[in-house]
Amino acid sequence: MVLSHHHPDNTVNAGLFPRARVHDHKVEYQGNHWTNRDAEGYQLTPSLRLIRTPGHSAEDITLLAGTPTGVVAFAGDLWWHADGPADDPVAPDRDLLRSSRERVLAAATLVVPGHGAPFTPTVTTPR
Repeated sequence: MVLSHHHPDNTVNAGLFPRARVHDHKVEYQGNHWTNRDAEGYQLTPSLRLIRTPGHSAEDITLLAGTPTGVVAFAGDLWWHADGPADDPVAPDRDLLRSSRERVLAAATLVVPGHGAPFTPTVTTPR
């Protein structure tokens, strides 16, 4: 399980999976076992990698999944849906959000946002 960030709407059901291996921005844990590590570049498998993408919150991470047809980015709340929001009302740093969005868009052929349907990035995707 990957926790994109620690806002309650993104973590509330984690306890339903007591045997899951959980990954967040700085740690991997399972049960009582805790391993400190930075998410940036962390390989879960040969085709799954975490990157830091702060902006919506300071601890945001994105899971990049390599597939035969491209890279899918599970981007948490960098976008709530395909249309943004362009100006995230809870983002503490708009420039950092924009930079993280650009990083994801440079890598991904499909984005899975935090609260909407997957979308294919276009030139109109909010930066």
